Amino acid sequence: MSITLKDCLALPSMSFGTVIAGASGLDRIVSSVSVLEFFEHESYDLDVFTPNELVLSAFYNFKNDVKMQCEAIKDLSNTGSIALVLFYIGKILPYVDKKLIQTADKQGFPLIVLKNDSYRIKYSDIITDVMGVIVRDQVLSKDFISSTEKRLAQMPTELRTMENLLRIMSNHYKCNLLLSSSSQVYFQASYRPSYPLNDPDYFCNLFRDSSSGYASKDVEQDGAEFHIYKMDFSNGKDTRMTLYASCHNTVLNEKIISDMCACTGFFSSVWGYSIDLQSPHALLSLIFKTEEAAAKKYLRNSNISFERISNLIIISSGNGSMEPLQGEICRLFKEYHKFYLADQIDNHLVILSSFMLSDSLDYALYDDLHCFVEKYDEKATFFMDRGNKDMASLKQTYRDYLKTEPALQKIFLNRRNWDNHDIMLSQEVMSLSETSNKRTEYLFSIIDSLSHDRDDLLKTLAIYMIDCDSKLNAAAQMLYLHRNAVTYRLNKARQLTNTSFNLMPAAYDFYTALAIWRYHNVETT
Repeated sequence: MSITLKDCLALPSMSFGTVIAGASGLDRIVSSVSVLEFFEHESYDLDVFTPNELVLSAFYNFKNDVKMQCEAIKDLSNTGSIALVLFYIGKILPYVDKKLIQTADKQGFPLIVLKNDSYRIKYSDIITDVMGVIVRDQVLSKDFISSTEKRLAQMPTELRTMENLLRIMSNHYKCNLLLSSSSQVYFQASYRPSYPLNDPDYFCNLFRDSSSGYASKDVEQDGAEFHIYKMDFSNGKDTRMTLYASCHNTVLNEKIISDMCACTGFFSSVWGYSIDLQSPHALLSLIFKTEEAAAKKYLRNSNISFERISNLIIISSGNGSMEPLQGEICRLFKEYHKFYLADQIDNHLVILSSFMLSDSLDYALYDDLHCFVEKYDEKATFFMDRGNKDMASLKQTYRDYLKTEPALQKIFLNRRNWDNHDIMLSQEVMSLSETSNKRTEYLFSIIDSLSHDRDDLLKTLAIYMIDCDSKLNAAAQMLYLHRNAVTYRLNKARQLTNTSFNLMPAAYDFYTALAIWRYHNVETT
């Protein structure tokens, strides 16, 4: 459970490999090995999470498609894989494109190539070597809880879900798992290749007459024998949970089940997500950190309509403490008699409510919220969307925000109030930064034409267009310059680029180019 990628590079077959990108991820733990040769980005199932998997490939069916290779790297990273070993460079894959290396570096995803004289190394050589040390480590390891904690700490924030925690344990012990609350809201993970006996009602009915605590039963279905286990436990103060497990060819025991129950504590203690399913605040963890079914069931049980929580607000405290900020924000909602749910998730204050900004009271509350956050801490950030159609779009908005937040902080350097349009621009900037075509060449030519001037034309234009919405007086005030000095710089930029950037479509191109410049050149603290 603690074999890292760095350990694997010392194995005989892997010693032929060279890390050419993503070296920051070499401490990641490896738990399995797989082969990828056929890939279609549009049909790639991002909900299939394969934790800590090392992938081998020669990119056979897209060996000449660099864009698809980059998409494969990103999708592998997003679904739990931790590194890629590229085979047969020069034989199947003509060469490793620099865009692929850049993509892997940005993802922190190790890219390993085998040396040119290592064509005799087969996939099976690496699979045998790596799985051999993993199996030996699992046999010798006596601290499953500690090693699981290490794996969880390596997960990106957006992948820290209860289902993914259960998947780690399910894959390790080759069993189906179901974690249920007293209100029958549940999380589950199935071992692949899957088998029957993962239905929640089946588990509950099988142990209906059993005493609380640990119990096990053997059942037969379709001519096969299955081992079924149950353990009741407390997870946090007054939070009663039940863990069910079913296996076919493996046998568990009370200690293993107890260790898995203890690991679920990471969800609330280490990650800070509420699983007190008697509290309405737990709904936020269910929506953003579980599969959709659990959150929908909780909504039905609690008689909360989705329309009452369709708006998402995300607040970061900057330098200040989150607790007093949360208290004051909640006070504002109560003062306006507005229904809301609020909790701290992923080091942010996350609020769900429903806003109609055409309504004067709703707009006044929104304005008060924004103003309070701005006064509370100059580095605090405030994001609000304009409402989501369903649970999936709400969750996607949240994930998009987490992924683009570092870019938002760089692009909107002097503004901390963001919305969906800002996320869309940040996504476009991040995508353009990994692409090379006629449009990106034009955008970078704009940056280049202004970058060597002594009058800080790029900085002036960025403040004028991005921070001040092309308002001259506001830009002059932010730059601590007379408006005539700003006008001089703007005219100089027009002459150098031979473009009137106040008119569309040039305005959008310049705005995007300046956002790209900030994304690549601004350091945030």
